Amino acid sequence: MNEHLMNIFTREIISRLPRTKKNVYQFIEGMEDQLASQCETKEQFLTLLAEKSPYQQAADRFHMSLQEMHELMKAIEDEINNRLDLKIKKHRWIDYTDKVLKNQEASNQNKKFFLFVS
Repeated sequence: MNEHLMNIFTREIISRLPRTKKNVYQFIEGMEDQLASQCETKEQFLTLLAEKSPYQQAADRFHMSLQEMHELMKAIEDEINNRLDLKIKKHRWIDYTDKVLKNQEASNQNKKFFLFVS
């Protein structure tokens, strides 16, 4: 499926999470994204993750133990992935390129036509 559409689905799922889960998820993801933007290599990113520990900061902020935070984040990610899988199964792309172009002259452009069924 189209990566852009998957991102839209994921954002929509996150927006519908209960407030606490959404806040925890966005806090950790935001910190990880911020750290990743500061790095040029995977090794730099892993070093910053160890130094800044987004999970520990989230645990402190939301008054949880580090273990509880890891378990909560795992549960949130599982919930997002399960909902995303269901959304993907309910949607499909149908290639209508041949039907649309059948009666048109061939052009030099590489056009594709899809029908999105929800």
